[in-house]
Amino acid sequence: MPLERLRVENVRCLSSVELVLGARQNFVFGPNGAGKTSLLESMFMLGRGRSFRTRQTGRLLKKGTSRLSVFGEVREGQSVRRIGVAFSAGNLEVRIDGGNEQSLVELARTFPVHVIDPRAHDLIEAGPSERRRFLDAGVFHVEQAYLDAWRGFRRALGQRNAALKQGASGQLGIWDSVFLQSAEEVHAARERYVQALGAAFAGIGQRLLGRAVTLEYEAGWRRGERLEAALRDSRGRDLKHGFTQVGPHRADLGIRLGTSTARDTASRGQQKLIAAALVIAQVRTFAASSGYGGLLLVDDPAAELDPQALGLLRNELERVEAQLVMTAISEQALAPGLGHPVFHVEQGEIRAVL
Repeated sequence: MPLERLRVENVRCLSSVELVLGARQNFVFGPNGAGKTSLLESMFMLGRGRSFRTRQTGRLLKKGTSRLSVFGEVREGQSVRRIGVAFSAGNLEVRIDGGNEQSLVELARTFPVHVIDPRAHDLIEAGPSERRRFLDAGVFHVEQAYLDAWRGFRRALGQRNAALKQGASGQLGIWDSVFLQSAEEVHAARERYVQALGAAFAGIGQRLLGRAVTLEYEAGWRRGERLEAALRDSRGRDLKHGFTQVGPHRADLGIRLGTSTARDTASRGQQKLIAAALVIAQVRTFAASSGYGGLLLVDDPAAELDPQALGLLRNELERVEAQLVMTAISEQALAPGLGHPVFHVEQGEIRAVL
């Protein structure tokens, strides 16, 4: 499902941009602040309804304007799907094939998009919530029933926490049953996904870093213990603190470089490569289940990487079954592949070079 045409209006420094994209690889060059990342934000918004840099969409509005819009035509076999998002007066509008959508779920299913950006190392350095979001986004794309299970779990968690805050210990038996059922569904889906993701990640990471990398799902309670027992054992602490302390909402991804925790021992460049390996593994896992990985945005891959590491990353990106859009300051920093579209950005204006 490659993105064939893109139209952007009033996104940061981009006033009015129209592009025709290649199905495989696309290269965007220009100085810092010219609008390269703004272009990628627009593409990401077309699949997620938001930017990958901020969740406050109002910040994307070009100064002096009150409405932004992004429109795309996506090839799906012999047909073309038309997707549009617009933001004004604090409201987000989503249209798919001319119809209004109330939910972003169908948008994400219609146009899957992934990103490797200069902050990708947050997957390694940041807290567990960053990795849980990454994990849940991946499971969502490969297990159709996951979203309902996750929503059911969040409701059950909220109800149980409300009872804990009220000190209503007599009601916990009811909420424990609902919580356990939904939590087990979320846990099982995540475990299946991490098994597939970890297999892809290990090979990619080994090629990128020349060392073994491993991924482990940390469920959110003690290893080897059943959640029912963990929940029962934590009841006293839960009542004391007013919230549920064990369960999928406390889960994490354990990422190791060699025998050490990646967060503690990897350099910034290694962290970027590990994070890139995670994203590429996620795209490949999705492609294995659906036949195509969607759109992968790669913002300034040359940053913090030496030429050898960048070359290894380029080799991995060449193998991804997805459409690629990559940015850099210049062609010297990221040599474009022969025959692929090249665009140059200058002060918010974009022109096709090839």
